[in-house]
Amino acid sequence: MSQSDITIRQARPTLDEGLKFASYMNSASNGGFAKLFGKRFEEIISNAYLEPNHDLSYETALFAEVDGTIVGMISGYTAEQYQAFSKDVVKRFAGRSKLRIALIYAMIAPMMRFLHTYDDGDFYVEFLAVDEAQRGQGIGSKLLQALEDRARATQSTQFAIDVAAHNKVARRLYERHGFAMVARWPRTRIVSPNILRMTKPLSLRTQGSTSDAVN
Repeated sequence: MSQSDITIRQARPTLDEGLKFASYMNSASNGGFAKLFGKRFEEIISNAYLEPNHDLSYETALFAEVDGTIVGMISGYTAEQYQAFSKDVVKRFAGRSKLRIALIYAMIAPMMRFLHTYDDGDFYVEFLAVDEAQRGQGIGSKLLQALEDRARATQSTQFAIDVAAHNKVARRLYERHGFAMVARWPRTRIVSPNILRMTKPLSLRTQGSTSDAVN
């Protein structure tokens, strides 16, 4: 597969694409969001995806296609956009899962504060995932470059992403694109980190490799 075979496009507000978004979101979190939302995960997220003005909206996402088939997804937003986003959209669709979600969020609140703390000028990459069968063919790199172009268009000064500390493949991809680790969670040095915050100054442009695999 050549880079010219990969098409990157804006996500569309359709239920089918919402289900794709939910699947990639769960893949990017190694199944964490399905555990958080429970059996109704896809229903909740795919419906929330259709709504504008929040971090899980179709507005934040780009899809990669090969021969008209979706094979990957990336999503992200500026720090300023996040501050303006509605924080209640998922709750509206949670229904009977609302209590479960609230309890789990309360348990992981310190981690969520780390994940949703951004510097002024940040453009944050929330999710990046590629179909397992399509990894290693440059799709992740092309998605990342497309979102970086969007970040530059917003005059953001820094690209930011969080990655699981054990995910060495993803870390290498981000390093090839010019990212470096700047923070970790938990912040204490007593225990090993679970999550690494990596950033890239947008004044720099680094050519990414076309060989990659993510999440």
